[in-house]
Amino acid sequence: KYKPLLKSPDTLLLSAQYPTEGIAGNNSLWIEANPMDTATDIYDQPEQYHFNNIAELPFYVVGDGKNPLLDVTFDGIHILDGDIVSAKPQIILQLSDDNKFLALDTNSLLQVYITPPGTTLPILINYDQNLLRFIPAELPENKAMVEYNPTFDEDGIYELRIQAQDVSKNSSGDLDYTITFEVINKSTITEVFN
Repeated sequence: KYKPLLKSPDTLLLSAQYPTEGIAGNNSLWIEANPMDTATDIYDQPEQYHFNNIAELPFYVVGDGKNPLLDVTFDGIHILDGDIVSAKPQIILQLSDDNKFLALDTNSLLQVYITPPGTTLPILINYDQNLLRFIPAELPENKAMVEYNPTFDEDGIYELRIQAQDVSKNSSGDLDYTITFEVINKSTITEVFN
């Protein structure tokens, strides 16, 4: 309840905040002065007409339609498909989003799968502080990071698959990020350059 308006041009200023997350598209804000008390079905101030106490203000919420960007490095290097990597690499996944309001702050946005040699079914890697660690984004930069520190004891070709999306469910690409790499635990010389 507010003080009654005095003679014109007295004005009553009100403000309210409401999150627009999840309501992209056409919306309406309804304002009602002197609403009815739902418990008693009586107006606070008796009036002959009530229709002029209601206003509708349409507004449009622009949805987030931009994909986030995913960057993957093995020991700080962007590898090519089929490259040989260390048996104990540090794999860094970085997800960046232009959205300055919806932070990448939950690990459900990045799912990491590994397919070991000789198998065809990818295995979901669960988050924990040692093997797979999620570092949430902070606004306004909005860059989340995942550190994956596996130990590959078996020699052979592995496949890494990553599913990434932002808070608005925009995927980082039309397809999951996939890359194959080879692990050779025995010390060898694999590439000789002049």
